[in-house]
Order: sequence, then structure tokens, then C-alpha cells
Amino acid sequence: MTWTVILPLLLLLTPAFTVDKGNFKTCKDARFCRRQREPRIDYYIHELLVDTVKLDSSKTALTATVKNIKSNDELLLEIHGFEDRTFRIRLNELRPLRKRYEVDISIDKLPKAAPMDLQQQSGQLQLNFPNKLHLNLIYNPFRVDIYDDGTLLTSLNSQSLLLIEPMRTKPGKISRLVSWISSFVPNSDKSAADDQQTEDAAGDWESQTDEHRPEIVANDTDEQQEAEAKNDEPWEETFKGHVDSKPYGPNSIGLDVTFFGFENVYGLPEHADSFRLRSTKDTDPYRLYNLDVFEYELNSPMALYGAIPFMIAHNERSTIGMYWNNAAETWVDVDYGFISSAGTLFGGSSTPKTDTHWFSETGIIDVFFFLGPKPADVSRQFTGLVGRPYLPPFVTLGYHQCRWNYNDEKDVATVHENFDRYDIPVDFIWLDIEYTDGKRYFTWDTPKFPHPVEMINNLTAKGRNLIVISDPHIKKDDNYFIFKEMLDRGLYVKTKDGKDYEGWCWPGASYYPDFLNPATCEYYANLYSRESFDKIWTWNDMNEPSVFNGPEITMLKDIQHIGGLEHREVHNLYGILHTKATYEGHLKRADNKVRPFILTRSFFTGSQRYTAVWTGDNAAEWGHLKASNPMILSLGIAGMTFAGADVGGFFKNPETQLLVRWYQAGAFQPFFRAHAHIDTRRREPWLFDEQSMLLIRDSIRARYTFLPFWYTLFFEASQTGLPMMRPLWYEFPEDQNTFAMDDEYLLGDALLVKPVTDENTKTLNVYFPGTSAETWHDITTLAIHKGGSKSQIDTPMNKIPVFQRGGTIMPRRFRVRRSAILSIEDPITLSIALNDTGDAQGSLYLDDGISREHLDGNYFSIKLHLKNNILSSRVVHSASAYKTKVWLERIYLAGFKFKPSSIELNELFSGQKKVLEFFYDDKHHVLTIRKPGVNMSKEWRMIFRA
Repeated sequence: MTWTVILPLLLLLTPAFTVDKGNFKTCKDARFCRRQREPRIDYYIHELLVDTVKLDSSKTALTATVKNIKSNDELLLEIHGFEDRTFRIRLNELRPLRKRYEVDISIDKLPKAAPMDLQQQSGQLQLNFPNKLHLNLIYNPFRVDIYDDGTLLTSLNSQSLLLIEPMRTKPGKISRLVSWISSFVPNSDKSAADDQQTEDAAGDWESQTDEHRPEIVANDTDEQQEAEAKNDEPWEETFKGHVDSKPYGPNSIGLDVTFFGFENVYGLPEHADSFRLRSTKDTDPYRLYNLDVFEYELNSPMALYGAIPFMIAHNERSTIGMYWNNAAETWVDVDYGFISSAGTLFGGSSTPKTDTHWFSETGIIDVFFFLGPKPADVSRQFTGLVGRPYLPPFVTLGYHQCRWNYNDEKDVATVHENFDRYDIPVDFIWLDIEYTDGKRYFTWDTPKFPHPVEMINNLTAKGRNLIVISDPHIKKDDNYFIFKEMLDRGLYVKTKDGKDYEGWCWPGASYYPDFLNPATCEYYANLYSRESFDKIWTWNDMNEPSVFNGPEITMLKDIQHIGGLEHREVHNLYGILHTKATYEGHLKRADNKVRPFILTRSFFTGSQRYTAVWTGDNAAEWGHLKASNPMILSLGIAGMTFAGADVGGFFKNPETQLLVRWYQAGAFQPFFRAHAHIDTRRREPWLFDEQSMLLIRDSIRARYTFLPFWYTLFFEASQTGLPMMRPLWYEFPEDQNTFAMDDEYLLGDALLVKPVTDENTKTLNVYFPGTSAETWHDITTLAIHKGGSKSQIDTPMNKIPVFQRGGTIMPRRFRVRRSAILSIEDPITLSIALNDTGDAQGSLYLDDGISREHLDGNYFSIKLHLKNNILSSRVVHSASAYKTKVWLERIYLAGFKFKPSSIELNELFSGQKKVLEFFYDDKHHVLTIRKPGVNMSKEWRMIFRA
């Protein structure tokens, strides 16, 4: 592909700095979305056939047949109950023309099955499970109701929107000609023509194997035939000149799910929208279809880079999670409403409900429900199924400096040296696509980067690291070894005609690896062991996949993967499969001893097992800064906990005030990276005026003081699935004031953060969650605020509104280092904020920060507890081989009500005792204890005497 051809396309993609919505489908552009969204109720009535109900021998799985009353299409129903309050409900064609794709990479481990007991009732079947849970299967019209201790929580198909369009075989030319001729024939003759057509179809049937035999098209209803005549059910669709063939016809799936008693639902990442999902009654549904969307539109349900079809419904009494296990293009409608007491089991006046409607282009209906009842329970249940977030290397929690592009080795060295010159910590410098030889990944542009190993060593010698980009598209060039080897091995995706698919991306003409092929993944993983790439970590971008000349800037849906899978069936898996291959390559090159770090733009359910994610190509605008909070919150509750946004915005040039405020916000988000487009001005911190540089430096340094706290939260996430960055209602589920909030959030259960996200903000109105028994301590002014109240907080440019919750203990480090790895054995400071009863608790996690030995138990997990004026440290997990030098340097106690007469430290096993030095600030009620000096791997008690 010549640059004279591709350059105009690239010009359309880069300098306009605004999304062209016309490049992307709306619901009206997608035939299956229109069909699913506007069904005729009388056509979609289904009945459960009672005599088909079967319970397996272990009494943990039920199967039955569900029949469409009008079309006679039959579906296979499967119901599985699991321990930990989890259910799985599946619906599929009973006898599909072709096996429908079932997603498995999203499932890390199925929970232990739970037995069920069946009770026949009038018009329904009740399935009883442990813990007072039961399901009611209503026969006609078919419906599934889920109950918890007699309370109806959710219902499937209560609106009779269940629809699985059966796969069919496209009529041949003769068949279509007969249909056309017969339209001119009187009815009596037409019947004869129809008989002949049926005979022809039967002849075709006899010539096919059982595996590939289609359903005879005579099953079509009059309505379906009429719709085809109106081209409403085409065997191909066209969008902006791209033709999508459909060899099995339209075969979408859809189901409605209603949450009773709930008026708040969340999730469905990734969208640039509010955290609480909006009603889509008057808009397009939320779309889940991984796409390359640059400078995306805010407050929109349009699809972005990743897709996790997971939703949480929450009210003050309970929390429910729902997961739709499908990797095809998916849309979700949300509508909030009420039902009268006559229409439900709830007493009193109108009760809220949330109606949702889920539909995908193909696949099966495979839905999980997680019945909580608390938010933390849902996180545990969901990530127990799809996998906990992996524990990343300690250093990746620090600050990352990125740009498209750092020009050459000298540029990298200068940036590296300036961080030291201005005393700003940083852990990683990133290289975008220009480091390569002509966009050939796993190569270097040798005139600009002649000594990559030396460049990498210069960084690591000072405790820093390099990350380079590796996109999935492979430049078409017979002299490029990767292209040629993958071509010879047949590792690329194919066109519908079986040829290697060619699309356009950064290199020009490109081929795309088929990551569903295990041989492709093995080959790709081995590339990370190449010299000069075996000591650096990886950034996987453009992996939706991005195809500049494809429909919606992605791959054609009728592209073929290994085994004859159509791309439409697996589209949303491309990114996770790409990063999984990268992850395995990182493990392999280090003999499974070193934790990988990978950043991805595209993701799916389960990506948290392999990678971090960022919110993509945002813009240097206040609105995009504000949107980063709800976007990261949505990712976190869906298991994708290691997430962040490009600090400063990728597109455009941020004004200084915006940049400073963005650094302040980014310092308190899980992933902390600055990044910028190649056409923007350079924006390293020292390029701004001194005051702004110092403010940026303060934000970065603040991040590093909290790294022990962050690392402990990351460990907790790897064990429980709890997001580090949480909505307020995660910790205060009964506080209804928090249900719609997404401009402030919690880090763990200890820190309340409300970033400044509007220009020229002098004060912020901060809500402090909880009852009046809660206290919140301003970490800079030490002012105390009561729960359930609002306060106006001054926000000068040096102020980051952060508050520590009373009753918590946070580990911190205050020694300034150039990078995180140099601080990993620095001493700890405990920041303690007391509650009204003088109590507090917290935890600390310690390991070597880089190896995978923590998986073998080589770590320390420490619980800290202050009660009755005794601070104790208890080791709940002790490493078998890992030894730590980390010791306790200082303690700050905020809200301490008296000046002690003495403070004594007792080491429990050695019996050693020590009287400690301290200082008491009676104005602010802060007690400071200097150099307790005890190793944090030891158990001890500290006694405060009145």
C-alpha cells in the first residue's frame, strides 16, 4: 500500500481532533438492534414444556425445552446453581444449524455447584437452593423469577422479549427464482410451486452431512417472509460501502431482565458517561463493541475501546450483579420506572424497578447472577468467576511519563536526566510507535535508537524502566521477518474466501494475527524474548482491532478465524487474546519468575488477569478530566481495577491550570500516566513556569507517599476483587445520597477524594458519607468533618481535597526517592485517623515487589488495630522465605484526645520493651511518635498511658 493512498486516510484520522460519529453505527444502522428493540409481543411468547424438565444426577443442573408458541422454534434451557449465591441461566437453539459460539476465556473458574430441590406448583416450578434462595420457572408465558428469602429481586423475560433468531441457510438462486415466479401465479398453482421448492430443499438437505444440515426454511413465519421481502432481514448488510455477508442469516439473541426495588444500575464499561447508567428510553442503547474512537464524545452510550457486559443494581437493602457472557456486538437498554403494589409482592405504594434489555448479534444467552447482598460480596462473587485482578509489580504503581513520541536515545536520556534535575520521581519512560523501523514492531529505528540495550540499562541503573508499544497489526513486507514467518505458518485471520486479510493501519498495508489460534499466540509470545525486548514491558494498543479502512475503523464481521469462526462471534475478544499472548510471553522469557506489566486499550471480561487499562484517546478539556472519574469507577466495579486516564489529555494542548488539576486527580487514580499526541506541544513538568512545575511535582511526590497504601489495596483486590477506587455506596450502601455521585470516590475504605475538575474552582462542596458517627479528617488542614454532611472546602491551586476516614490506619512513606523500586525497603509511617470512640484499624502488605513468589506465600500480611489506647500489629500471613528490612519510622495519630504520660513499645516474641519519644499538638489533637524502630514483620503492641 503506497503512502499516496493511505495518507489521506490518516489525515482524516488525526488532525481534526474530534470524533466523526458518522463513522460509527447507531441502533438504526444495525438491523439486529432494530429488530430486537421493536419486537411484536404476540410473536415472542414462549412456553416452558413441563414434560422436558430434567435434573441431573447430582441435582445441580436443570435442563428443559422452551418453545416459541407461534414459530415452534425450540430452545434449550439450562439452569445451574452455585455456592456463594450465584446462578447461571443459559438459552440456546435446541437444534442449531451450526454450533453457536460460547465464550470461555472470560471464565476463570466456575464456583462449586450447589444442589437444588424441585417443587411442582400450579403453573410454575420452584427451584430451592441453600441460603433461602429460590427460582420460580413460570410455564406460560415463560419467565424466571429470582427470590432471596421470599423477596423478588429480578425477573427474566417478564416483558416477553426473549428472542433467539434461528440460523438458516441462504436460499439458492433457483429457490429465489421460483419464489419470484410464484408471486405471479394464482394461489392454486402457487401451492404446487411451493411444493416443488420444498422438494428442492429436501434434496439439498439429503446431500449434506448431519453436522451442517440447515433447518428447512419452510419453518419461517409469514411475518418473517414478509420482512425478507422488504429487505428487513438481509443476508448481507452494508454500512458506508462495506458489505457484511451473513451466511447463516440474522441470528441475534435478546432477553429482558427486570430488577425489582432498584432504581440505580451501574457498569457496562466502557462508555464516556455518568457512573449511574442513564435511561435509554429516548436514546440509543448502550453499545458494547470494541472500537478505535479518538477524542470520544462525552455523555454518550456509543461504544469505545473495551467491553465488559456486567451490571450492578443497588439499593439501600441489597446489591445484585449480572453478567452477560457474550463477545459479539451487544446493546443494552435501560429504563427506570415504578410498579404499583398490585403488580408485585412489595407492599405499600409504588415500588421502583429497572427494566433492562440485552441483545447481541450472535452467540447464546449465557447470563450469571450474583446475589450479594453487599457490594463487596458482588465483587467477590463476580471476580471469583472471571478471575481476580493480578497483582502488578510494585513499581508500576508509580508515575509513568509517555509521549507520542520521544524522538531518539538522546531525547530519552534528556527526559530521564531532567526528572533528576528537578527532583521529580518517575518509574517509566514510554516509547510510542516511532521507535520502530517503519512501524515494524519488535524492531528499532537504528538511526534514532542505535543502542537500545545501553539505553535501557541507563534507565534501570537508576531504578527506572522502559515500556514500548506493540500493536497487533503486522506490516505487509516480505523482508520483515515477522510478517513472512506468520504468513508462511498461516497465522493471520482470513477473508470469507479464505485469503489472508489485508487492512490498513499505522504501517500502511497490514495483516492481522489470529489470536484464537494457539499457534499464533505461541509465536507472538516468543517475540518478547528477543534481545533488546526481553527486559522491557509492553503497551498493547490498537487492538480492538483498529483497521483504518474497515467498517467503523475495525475488522469486517465476516472475517474468518481458526475453525471457521466468524469475527462477528468473537470481535470483543481480540484485545484480551492479544494481551494474554503478551502476558504469556513476559512470563516465558522470565521463566515464570517475574510479574509482567502490560497496558491495553482494548479489553473484555477477564482482562484484569493480565493487564492494566487506560481510557483511551481523551482530550485536554475539563470535561474529559471530569469524565475520567465515572469511567474508572465503572471499570473498577466490573473487575478492571488497574485503570487510569491520560493525564493532561491525549489530544490538544492543556492550559496550565487544567494540567495541574489533572496531575492532582491522576495521583489518586489507580494508573498514573501522562501522555500526549505527536502534534501537541511538549509538556514535561519542567517546561512550565516554576510555580506550576512545583505544583505538578508535589502531586507526583504525593502519589509516592501513598504507594504502601496503594500496594496494600492492590493486594486486597487480587484476593477479593474489590476495586481500589470505589463509589461511596460501596462502603456506605445505605446512604442514598451517594447513589448518583461520581465526582467523589473512595480509595479502599480509608480515603475520600474529590478532585477539582472545573476551571477556576475556589471552593468545592464536598459530601461526607455515612452517619453522624463517621468522621473525616482533612489530610492537609486536619479539620474534622462529620458523616452525612456537606462542607465548602477551599481549593487553592495547591490543594487536593483528600480526607482520611476516622477509624482507619494507612501505611505511607515520606522519604523522597527518584523511583518506587528505590523505596521498597524504606521505613513505614502509619497515618492513623481515630473515630469518635478512639479506635482505628488497617493493614499493610509487603513482598519483594517484582517476583511471583507471593503466589507461593512469600509475603507478609499485617493487620493493625488501635483500641483502648493500645496499638497492636499482628502478622496474619508470614513469608516462608522472603525477609523484609522495612521498619516503623513514625506514627501520626489524628483525633487523639489527650497527651500521654508515656508510650511503651513491646515486641511480643522477643519480650523487648522500649519507651518512645513523642510530640502532642493539643490544638489539632495530633500525636506524633518518632522512630519506634520495630521491623514490620514482627508482632508488637504500643501502649499509650494517660
